[in-house]
Amino acid sequence: MYRAKLQEQLRARSTENTDSGCWEWQGQVSNSGRGRLKIYDEATDSNRTVSAEDASYIAFMGGIPDGSLVRQRCGNRLCINPEHLELFGL
Repeated sequence: MYRAKLQEQLRARSTENTDSGCWEWQGQVSNSGRGRLKIYDEATDSNRTVSAEDASYIAFMGGIPDGSLVRQRCGNRLCINPEHLELFGL
């Protein structure tokens, strides 16, 4: 249930770039140029701030394993299209 709600929230706060296929985040942006938002963390039963790409990965793909990072293969820091996201191990 929560993942479906998060998916809706992410789609509502992004616009699709028809040339690149990127879903470009339109919400809050950090100093590093990446989207960010608060999500509910089931493990701690509290809210936490995460990057928009992390939130998208969680919403559409599932959890992010410890020691892994989410990155955009397209190179667009504001892209949250799950088809453009991949895990990168540390």
